[in-house]
Amino acid sequence: MHGARAQWLCVFVYTVDSDSEPACDRLPMRFTEVYLGKVAIDDFRKNNRGELGTRTATLDRNGLAKFRQCWVYKDEG
Repeated sequence: MHGARAQWLCVFVYTVDSDSEPACDRLPMRFTEVYLGKVAIDDFRKNNRGELGTRTATLDRNGLAKFRQCWVYKDEG
């Protein structure tokens, strides 16, 4: 993310079979987790970049733990 903002955040986690050959035998893409939660500015840490880099922000340890409690779907298999 390019900035720490109070926002709704939605994340889809999925697996893709990119190894099976021939490609027509590959398993379909499968969603394994879906998260939807509201995060606050205090949930982020800033990532310093060099002179030419773009500033970014990432959920910090506590923000990520908070966000992961907002799961919509988890594949238990």
